[in-house]
Amino acid sequence: MKLTGKCKDDFFKWLEETDVSDTDLFWQWYKIPESMQYGVYVDFFDSVGLSIGVYKIDISKWFGIILKNNRYLNNFKEGYSTLSEARTEAIKKANEIYNKK
Repeated sequence: MKLTGKCKDDFFKWLEETDVSDTDLFWQWYKIPESMQYGVYVDFFDSVGLSIGVYKIDISKWFGIILKNNRYLNNFKEGYSTLSEARTEAIKKANEIYNKK
């Protein structure tokens, strides 16, 4: 679950401006669990007007949704078998959308 391009650059600038930059977490970003990275990514994307969420519609499939300024942007039609897969796909899609701005 890695960001690319302008999104990655802006994320690390944003991260430097948070209290996280004063901890070892900032310097070891890719060593922390993906579930923790996901939460920080959600905060970053929220700060730039992209809201990310994943939800479970039935017993076997996870789905994702992205909203921009309360306007529905994307809903992943295909389901994912794990929460981790759904989170990863939501971050990839948000990264894509951000880099197109």
